[in-house]
Amino acid sequence: MIHKISQLCDKIDGLKKDADRLRQAKYGTPKRTTAEIDSIIAQIQADCLLISQDKTPYEKIETQ
Repeated sequence: MIHKISQLCDKIDGLKKDADRLRQAKYGTPKRTTAEIDSIIAQIQADCLLISQDKTPYEKIETQ
């Protein structure tokens, strides 16, 4: 695994925040523009791609 477990968890937390922001942008008042909504979608997709491409096996690094 390229990232530490904590970094992966932080990235997932960030995805949840982006998803909440997207929902608010689309359905909240006032609604955001299509360009703003598309930008949030693109960010979520980019983060998902980053996570999906991280296929290196996890190796625990021993610290002293």
